[in-house]
Amino acid sequence: MKKSVFIPIAICGLLQASELTKLFEALKQNPTTKIDNQIVKMANLQKQKITDQFFPKITFFASYEHYNSYTNLRPVPPNEANRLIKNGSPLPFAKDIERIGAKIDMPIFVKELFTINKKAKYLLKGAKLKKRLNFYKNEAVILGSYANLQYLKSLKKFLKARKRSLLKTYKDVKIKVDSGRAPQIALDKILSAIDSIDIALQNAIDKEIKTKETIETLTGVEIKNIEEIRQISPLNKEEIFALKPLKEMLNAKKEDLKAKKEKFLPKLLLEGKWSENYAKEDVMFDESLHTGYGSLALKVVLPLGKDNFTDIKIALANLQKEKENFLKNKIKLEAQAKSLLKQLQINKETQKAAFKKIKRQESLLRYAKTAFEVGRISEEEYLRYEDSLLRSKADLALAKAKKWQILAKLAVIYGNDLERIVK
Repeated sequence: MKKSVFIPIAICGLLQASELTKLFEALKQNPTTKIDNQIVKMANLQKQKITDQFFPKITFFASYEHYNSYTNLRPVPPNEANRLIKNGSPLPFAKDIERIGAKIDMPIFVKELFTINKKAKYLLKGAKLKKRLNFYKNEAVILGSYANLQYLKSLKKFLKARKRSLLKTYKDVKIKVDSGRAPQIALDKILSAIDSIDIALQNAIDKEIKTKETIETLTGVEIKNIEEIRQISPLNKEEIFALKPLKEMLNAKKEDLKAKKEKFLPKLLLEGKWSENYAKEDVMFDESLHTGYGSLALKVVLPLGKDNFTDIKIALANLQKEKENFLKNKIKLEAQAKSLLKQLQINKETQKAAFKKIKRQESLLRYAKTAFEVGRISEEEYLRYEDSLLRSKADLALAKAKKWQILAKLAVIYGNDLERIVK
């Protein structure tokens, strides 16, 4: 007997798991999520671009140069010039010169580059954390919307049940009206109550359509079946995850200020150049020339400019702004987390109270139905009992939906993957 009961329950659990899990899986493939992937990729490339500056830069060049007087293909010291003239060799001078060669530049030590690279690491880490946070936010929207669909499904069920009950009452009252034992207005009151239910049903359907649109926008999945949501793991409340991207941005601003100050430090650079130089026809002694010429230099550069001071002030202002922004969000998120945890506890008590109230209202309605049939209470009083039961059931369904919506918000703040928590 136990085995036969367990199997359907297990199958039902799988169906419930697959419905919500399918939405979370679809979210991973949604363009919204893929855009965040590209943002992380771009941040990684920006970091790589900084790292690339530590490597040599090689430039190849070719040029044709024309001068209005004889110009050297390369510098010639006096002793070499005298020797060439004595030997009758052409001097490396010409009006038309062709050059082909390469140039290399490489930083040996630039402190600013190390700091900028560290800043890029913080920005990359922040982009990865922001990607996760955005994913958790979208998961929260899906769960909150799905819970709202669950509430609307229950609300429609309650409204339809009440409508059936009122239609039955309508038939009973109509018999009394037809026999002259009740006035015609009694039927009008019931029909008016049924009209109100129809309006409420249409409003619920309209909200349901809009809520499904929200989920479909994030997942591309059309919702057809609404299953019960179950919590399978507890919420992890170790740290406020939502502050982490802001913390990395704050660290990046600190490094940016440091880099601006390091612009005043000397830079050690290596520069090298080699060119093959050619001249024809118009060279001295009417001979074509081909000579190579190169240089290698180790330079110390100390940049001093007033704009550097302004850059430091701007970086300092940005850092202060980021500090205030971080502090503002820290206070806000801590207050939200504290409030939501209290709301979650209150919601638990609300659900218990709502469940007890439904049981009492069901008993009262059974009494009211009997009392109405024997004429001990009026029709208005009976309809109030119907309304009370409906409101009680709707309150319980709403409380259940609010529980998941509160949990979703907490999951974002504390950085919990809802796929691990609910199904």
